[in-house]
Amino acid sequence: MRKKELEIKLQSLKEFEDPSVELEQYSTPAPLAASLLQLAKLEGNIINNKVYDLGCGTGTFAIGAKLLGADKVVGVDIDENALNIAKENCKSLEAEVEFIEEDVSDVDGEGDTVIQNPPFGAQKFGSDRPFIKKSLEIAPIVYSIHRDGTRRFIEEYVRENNGYIEEEITLNFPIRRRFNFHKEEEKSVKVNLFKFIKDQ
Repeated sequence: MRKKELEIKLQSLKEFEDPSVELEQYSTPAPLAASLLQLAKLEGNIINNKVYDLGCGTGTFAIGAKLLGADKVVGVDIDENALNIAKENCKSLEAEVEFIEEDVSDVDGEGDTVIQNPPFGAQKFGSDRPFIKKSLEIAPIVYSIHRDGTRRFIEEYVRENNGYIEEEITLNFPIRRRFNFHKEEEKSVKVNLFKFIKDQ
């Protein structure tokens, strides 16, 4: 599947109906998600792999990974409502994904690749740390999106959890107005896509 076709399919997915400020529920934009997924595919980390999406929300990465040829995909989220939408999205695109309602810190599993867009920590400092820690426990390769300007902290924490940053790409993440404190209809923020590798 070509990137543009994937992007169109991901754009058709339902988003959060009542997003949580505390959980920092922002849907990953389809163009950004398609770019990340295609990168992971080209690097050999999607097709025939077992892929985890931690904090999967409404299922964008999980569904995208399955559409690109992942053998098995597991989406994990603590929010039942988000998972119900994710299941609807799976049906609409005929993608088979296993969804687990659980705090990421409690996940017990192994995979080949983790793809995730954890909270940026705008509401609670360090809220991305459990995702980094668990992702490196689950899989040897992790693609993870974080707020720009946090590399030093991310790198240090990844190292503490027996990993290192192999790749970094800066991207624009458009955030549409979803909460009362948002002043603009859409604001683009810079984010870093990191590829973590677990030390063997």
